[in-house]
Amino acid sequence: MVKSHFPIDLGVLAAVNQLIPPKSTILELGSGEGTNLLAQQYSVYSVEDDIDWVGYCAESTYIHCPLVEIDYKGSTTSWYDADILAKSLPEDYQLILVDGPSGKSGRSGLLANISLFRYDVPIILDDTIRSDEANIARELAFLLNRPLYTFWNFSIISPVILTNLQISKIQHAALDVLSKEEDKYLLSYFSRCDRTTDFGLSYYHNVIAEEQRLQTELISLKLSKNRLDAIEKSYSLMVGKFLTAPFRLFSLLFKGRG
Repeated sequence: MVKSHFPIDLGVLAAVNQLIPPKSTILELGSGEGTNLLAQQYSVYSVEDDIDWVGYCAESTYIHCPLVEIDYKGSTTSWYDADILAKSLPEDYQLILVDGPSGKSGRSGLLANISLFRYDVPIILDDTIRSDEANIARELAFLLNRPLYTFWNFSIISPVILTNLQISKIQHAALDVLSKEEDKYLLSYFSRCDRTTDFGLSYYHNVIAEEQRLQTELISLKLSKNRLDAIEKSYSLMVGKFLTAPFRLFSLLFKGRG
């Protein structure tokens, strides 16, 4: 294989899990080691330009799509062949994961070809720790008029507002990954790496626990309301039968005399 495909991390996987249910379909731009993780829970279509990686994950459906040069905003970049994509993309999928082409090729071609894709599904853009990818995420969110959620190394563009619980679970997983990263790697992107992830992990753990407690209370209240509604309905029926009993008796007597 001629190039390295870094796997998506557990923060990105947590984001996927929060955005779509298991067995949903994911359209992945750029495959790699992480495709195996995704394929354990989801149906995956992988757009891949490197023929050496096509078929790497037996459970994924691969779309081999070589890179071609395109012009975008006066600059030339390499991106997937749009003609091949137009003929090969699945009609139905619930999430787009952008993890390719590789960083050297750039991903701005996505902006020039966004019309090829569905607009009503969440989009996860990996590697937005890099300035080029971060700029693409911001511009794409602007073009789609969608909220943009930025974590330390990936971003989410969602068609709906995410809940506090969803955001907290994703951020907790992302911080857990960050806490294990080497300083040398982080210093290649940030001016300092004295992380406060311990505080963040504890904070979001508490937020998750509180949100889950509130959800449990809400479910309990809904069940209680359903029981009260059933009792009220039953009581109203009993009262109605009691009040109408004389009329029903009179009706029976009248029929008997007839």
